[in-house]
Amino acid sequence: MTQESQPLFLRLPLRPRFSSMATSFTESAALALGLEPPEALKLTLAAEEVFCYLAEAVQQDGDEQQVALQAVGRGYCVELRFGLPAMEIDLRLFNLAAPFSPDDESSLNQLGLLLASRSVDRFFLDESSEGGMELKLIKEKAYPSPAALETPSARPLTQYKVALAEPAQIKETARLIRAYYPPELFPETYMLPAKLADMAAGGEVRCLAAADKALNLGGAFFLRQTSRSTVLAYGPYIFGQPEAAAMAQALVEAALNQVAKTQAVAFVCRYPTPELPPEYFEPLGDLAFIQPDGQRRPWPHYFRQLKEDPGAVVWSHPRLSDFLRGKYTDLALARDIHATQDEGEGRPRHSLLGTHLERAQGHATLRPMLDGRDVRENLARHLEVLRGEGIANIFCNLDVGLAWHSNWMPPLMEEGFQPRLIVPFAGKGDLVLFQCLDGQA
Repeated sequence: MTQESQPLFLRLPLRPRFSSMATSFTESAALALGLEPPEALKLTLAAEEVFCYLAEAVQQDGDEQQVALQAVGRGYCVELRFGLPAMEIDLRLFNLAAPFSPDDESSLNQLGLLLASRSVDRFFLDESSEGGMELKLIKEKAYPSPAALETPSARPLTQYKVALAEPAQIKETARLIRAYYPPELFPETYMLPAKLADMAAGGEVRCLAAADKALNLGGAFFLRQTSRSTVLAYGPYIFGQPEAAAMAQALVEAALNQVAKTQAVAFVCRYPTPELPPEYFEPLGDLAFIQPDGQRRPWPHYFRQLKEDPGAVVWSHPRLSDFLRGKYTDLALARDIHATQDEGEGRPRHSLLGTHLERAQGHATLRPMLDGRDVRENLARHLEVLRGEGIANIFCNLDVGLAWHSNWMPPLMEEGFQPRLIVPFAGKGDLVLFQCLDGQA
């Protein structure tokens, strides 16, 4: 798991007169945790706009509420967390494709949220352990473009050892991966070697490297523990080695030994290379990666269960139940599928989608964060914006551990999304990965 800095806390009444305390705390914390002044200022602006919006919303309701602010440094970024009370809040302008009109009074009232969402790199909204909500605003360090250094030459290694990579090796590994593999086989983070090194230093990722005594690199395998239950793997990446299969096997075995020391239940390979030894894994299925020339190639995903399956209850719209049963049977996972759907119960007016955009790889992944009656319209707006920016590969993750996510299944299918595969234990429950293929198989 990530080695976060010691959290910094501040608890304030949600009243407009306390906004200066919230901004002072955010700016001081961001600078102390490693952001440069321009990035710290953007996070501070976002904090001010969110605090003022929440204070105004609470004031209108006449409630006495408090907000807990928490700032955490994670090496390559600072994360500001708002612990929100249980209340209905309209965050529609946080959507990437938020409709905004200067002639609409309600839009003008939320202009600050639009500014806040564009001032940070990512945000997440989840239920908190205290029954409210937690809004996370993430601002990353500004990394310069990679220096125009010559890509290190890879030489055949007759002897090598697999171990955790040193920081300089991690930067060198990033350059080698870009030289030996197409961009769709690694995350966008690898485009910035310094960022990858900072992520490794903060515990966000682990890099296992195959190198000789002189530290010449022959291959690498990356691990990222995204939750207590799930480890994502990228690779293995092999650089010009005649015995590629043997080195790939050594890297995978070292990774499994590393993960065995954690509480993780699932080992999921989302960016497998052709060198991945398939005998170590179960296939989850394929996504269809649409290349710039319009051709499609399979994007396989693999899974290995590390501990006994504890079983779980999952929530599904009836239209998805057969898909889930088939996948769970193939993976031999014990799941009790409970059917649920919107039957006219009250829902918020506006929904919220998080968007993880990787332009260099040509894909975007959507994640529902708030339910609403405008789900289909919101999805359609996101598709229009993403396609307008030339993004051909558009995915959406639904968590079957959250019953309200089932409300999104019919609108997704109506907008051309198809369920493609299940990633076990990757959310509160399992994640179902949908891909927008415009109704084509």
